[in-house]
Amino acid sequence: MIKKLFVQNISLLENLELEFTSGLNVLTGETGAGKSILLDCLGYLLGKKNTRIEIGGRANTATIIGEFQSENNEAIRQFLIEKGFAIEGNLILRQSVGANSKRRAFLNDLPCSLDMVRELGDLILELNGQFEEQGLLNVKTHRSLLDAFGNLELNVKKIEKFWAEINKLKKLLDTEYKRKNLVENTEFLDKSIQEISELELDQIELESIELHRDELKKTVRSSSVIVDTLKSLNRDLVEQSILNAIKSLEKLEKKEEIENPLPIEILYAALEKFSQGCEMLDKLREKSVDSEKQLLRIEDRYHSIKKICRAHNVHLSQIFNLKATLEKDLESIKGVDEKIEEIEYAISITNEKYKRETSHLSKERYKFAAKLDKKIEKELKPLKLELAKFKTDITVVGESRFGFDKVCFTTEINPGTGFKPLNKIASGGELSRFLLAVKLCFLGKKNHRTQIFDEIDRGVGGATASAIGKRLLDLSKHEQVLVVTHSPQVAAYSDNHLKVEKINSEKSTITKVEPLGEEAIIREIARMLSGELITSEALAAAARLRNSSKEAS
Repeated sequence: MIKKLFVQNISLLENLELEFTSGLNVLTGETGAGKSILLDCLGYLLGKKNTRIEIGGRANTATIIGEFQSENNEAIRQFLIEKGFAIEGNLILRQSVGANSKRRAFLNDLPCSLDMVRELGDLILELNGQFEEQGLLNVKTHRSLLDAFGNLELNVKKIEKFWAEINKLKKLLDTEYKRKNLVENTEFLDKSIQEISELELDQIELESIELHRDELKKTVRSSSVIVDTLKSLNRDLVEQSILNAIKSLEKLEKKEEIENPLPIEILYAALEKFSQGCEMLDKLREKSVDSEKQLLRIEDRYHSIKKICRAHNVHLSQIFNLKATLEKDLESIKGVDEKIEEIEYAISITNEKYKRETSHLSKERYKFAAKLDKKIEKELKPLKLELAKFKTDITVVGESRFGFDKVCFTTEINPGTGFKPLNKIASGGELSRFLLAVKLCFLGKKNHRTQIFDEIDRGVGGATASAIGKRLLDLSKHEQVLVVTHSPQVAAYSDNHLKVEKINSEKSTITKVEPLGEEAIIREIARMLSGELITSEALAAAARLRNSSKEAS
């Protein structure tokens, strides 16, 4: 429930703070004093759609702060936990409004989104008769309200359990059908397992195979260069040429005395070095030939491994676990038909239970719908809606976790106009009274939300207004109620009476809100009865109204 509201720099509300209590909070005052602006501020603070505020003429920014009591409200507690807010005690919601209506929201001084504010607002406040998206005007709430009226929540939970079980079984069935598709690949799985076994892999080989393969490729690539080099050297011809040169020089040395020594030893050394170089190249060529043979063998093995990996979409390092996985898959698809049959049987059994329970629930809904219709029509009469009719419309829309039914509350305000959903009723006091009648039939089904009615007494007076006041009081015993009223009969039932008054001066016009004591309440009721001139007769009549309301409560 709301405990305090602070408004600064909004329209006529310059610097206003007011407190609310549990029970029936009544706001009264002359037309144009600012009562509805206060409700707009509250709706705006809590993110209600279609609420508008206007920053005061001399200000650039405005602030609205609300303090809300949330103890024992499990819905709010769970909501805040889901949003990551751990809040103890009361909630302090603040909105600051700047130029171009730019808004910033804070929850207990922590920034929060406007979407979160709207969701939280739906848990805190219900503006009756003003907005179609919330409360009784939202068709989505009607099914749960009817179930609450008939105490059918346990029936619904049982159906939800069956619905969840059916969906769980259907997912299992889908999995088994996918496994069944693998049965056609049994031969493929067997072959893959056999191929992995025949490879006889070990961890060391697997870790080194790619590196070894790369090294062999490098060696093989260099082989062609070595072969070409050996060919270009033309070893036999070169060696023979050097030997011939040595022989010629040796003959010359024997026949003639030569002053300078001949390079015979140098040529012998060159021949030896050349021969060594050729032998080294020849050995490298032989090694390259061996590397080519090794590469062919390792390539065949490597591609055999990679082929299996590609076939099963696994990395090379995962092939050790692949065999066990394939063996498990092969085992699991054996007897898949029996498993499918078991699941389909379980689905059919659970589905029978689901249909049996939903059929029973539908009958119960129709039974309690008729009771609810009569009860609401009985409440409509004293609220000057004696010609109005109410009908809970139930239609079959298909299977869901709530059963087969869609529930919609409809009404015919005037005979012959036809039944229409509640949110199609003309707005204003007529709609507010209708919603009040419906709410009274759900007393005891607490939703912990503050109920707000704006001029619910519009167009009525006397006994009808008194009946509205009495029923608002009854509702306020279960949920906090805020009502803006021009009716003295309604005001007489207040637990907390706030008088809204416009104060004019030469420099400004502001709205003032004053909480009234008992004597002041009687004077305000008297003013509402007689106008500006409060007579002794009006005071006496006001006292009688107030006393009779206390006796009724």
